[in-house]
Amino acid sequence: MKFNISKYIGLGLVAAGSLALGSCDDFLDVQPESAFSSEEIFSSEKETKAMMNTIYSKLTRDELYGYAFPYSFNTNTDVEMKASANITSNADGNDAYCFDMGSNWSQLRKTWNAAYEAINYCNDFLENMAESPLYSSELAASGPTNMQHMYAEAKCIRAMLYLDLVRNWGDVVYRKSSTNVGMDFYHEGVTDRSEILADLIEDLKPMEKMLKYASELDEGVERVSREFCQALIGQIALWRGGWSLRPGAGVGEMRREGDYAEYYAIARDYLGKVISEGRHSLTRESFEQMWTNECNWTVLKDGDVIFEIPMLKNSSGSLGYRVGVKIGYNTDNPAHKYGKGNNSVSYCGLYPFTFDQRDLRLDVTCVPYKYDEDLNQAHDLGSSCVAGWGVGKWNKLKMGDFLTGFEGNTGINAIRMRYADVLLMYAEAVNELSGPSAAADALKEVRKRAFAPELHGEMVENYVNALNTPEKFFEAIRNERAWEFGGEGIRRYDLARWNLYGKTLKATYDKFEDWGKRANGMGVKGEVRDRVFWRYVDAAGNPVDKNAPNRRIEFKGLKEWGDNIGDHPVSEGWTNTVEYAISWWARNALTEELELHNEIKWSFRGYINFENAGSITGDEPVRYLCPYPNTIIDGHRGSIQQQYGYH
Repeated sequence: MKFNISKYIGLGLVAAGSLALGSCDDFLDVQPESAFSSEEIFSSEKETKAMMNTIYSKLTRDELYGYAFPYSFNTNTDVEMKASANITSNADGNDAYCFDMGSNWSQLRKTWNAAYEAINYCNDFLENMAESPLYSSELAASGPTNMQHMYAEAKCIRAMLYLDLVRNWGDVVYRKSSTNVGMDFYHEGVTDRSEILADLIEDLKPMEKMLKYASELDEGVERVSREFCQALIGQIALWRGGWSLRPGAGVGEMRREGDYAEYYAIARDYLGKVISEGRHSLTRESFEQMWTNECNWTVLKDGDVIFEIPMLKNSSGSLGYRVGVKIGYNTDNPAHKYGKGNNSVSYCGLYPFTFDQRDLRLDVTCVPYKYDEDLNQAHDLGSSCVAGWGVGKWNKLKMGDFLTGFEGNTGINAIRMRYADVLLMYAEAVNELSGPSAAADALKEVRKRAFAPELHGEMVENYVNALNTPEKFFEAIRNERAWEFGGEGIRRYDLARWNLYGKTLKATYDKFEDWGKRANGMGVKGEVRDRVFWRYVDAAGNPVDKNAPNRRIEFKGLKEWGDNIGDHPVSEGWTNTVEYAISWWARNALTEELELHNEIKWSFRGYINFENAGSITGDEPVRYLCPYPNTIIDGHRGSIQQQYGYH
């Protein structure tokens, strides 16, 4: 038998390419010694691993975990947000953030096809490996052996891909066998997501004991491990037990299955295994150090990260380049070695103020500044402060081993699972099943890292112990996940499975309106940040001129407000202001009436906007799922139907 190199993916015929990969500092540098004979590939551990590396290489693409899954389909939330002043949708159909996508958007097709290409590689790998005498002989061996591990590894990657397809499209085509050239894939329809997720869980359960722990792998958390399998089963179970948008009238309806408690129990059990086995901890590095390490390709095998997609330096991975702190760069006359840093992901202008201002995660997660081409700081809160704060977790200036003059993708790995996520998912499941007292320790563990030790009594013990009802504890879990995972592109998933997306958008829209009014004197100002003061300072914190070298920027009015801002004398350099919430409710130049800023009116326009805000209660379903690509609709010849009001 020969390994199937070309196959139909969705609609188009794609070339899978050579099994050989370029070199990498990590484990992607293994090259296969032979060509495409499955007998040869799966008779050798080295060749089998090279084929596994090919599967990993597919995951690094921008169409998948390099950028698209965490960010391309990001719909606006109370955490990540992209502002829009447009009342109408883009002709390209790419207004995902406004809940206004079109099936003609090319990114939909690219990601759909890339996901199914990777899935098909997994299917081919599993089918051919199952027929391998080497693998068959190792099934009886006491494991986990290397061959056992790679078989289970492919199943985990396939399950991860299907979960992320479901989280973005709902019901999708579900195949666990390879799609070969000539096979009629055109008439294949979609499978109900509940069936898919339930089957994935059962498929993964036997794989757990075939996998090694990350500490036993040379590549550590850059490969699927036993603890990732356990965590993935738990994550899939929470999705199977959660709410989701289903086809129905209009944009559809939110629904969960009646057996949801069974899946919360599965989540509790498998996430609990990760915790009880003690292979990972949040105490081995601070929150700030973890993200600095991520920017330097330095990851502990037993820290927060459980699994991350291994990117290639100077080749793949958008983090730090397309997502992260903005950095200016003059190509013709470069003043530094880091190259340009963009930031296509930003935060809701209200989000930074939901933190306790002593939370150590705040300054790491949210940055109100950027760097110019000389690496001097400048304020960056967005044009209207409706959205614009940068994602500070990825910063090219933290990259000590950076490639000089490099301006493209950084190779920073894409985290897919963290131990903090395991702890909070576990706490959520246990609270649902048994109440807050049994779930308290997991939440406390996350908060201990978020606050200095002298604050643990107040912000950890007292805070969590006061959550004495399931409702209060669940609200705390919702908040904690917002503070812990800001910028990582998972808030939309959480809000959807909790059936709280609509209520959250309604509350966010209303809060923008309320802050704008109060900033303009219509009500008590309270905690509202009406304007922000800033100045330039040197390394010692002394005020300096705007032209001083190596200056940085200092703010007043972000972590304090109202009467707490104190004096801001001109003699100390406080000569600059940014209108914050005061700009959210401005006077119309023609009518002289006060009205909302356009970026508040239309940033959520596919759900709540200036024209319908009075009638939206928050109970209406949010169209957070993507339309099927129009090429898939056309190509599957009637077997796949567009849903959720898409055309």
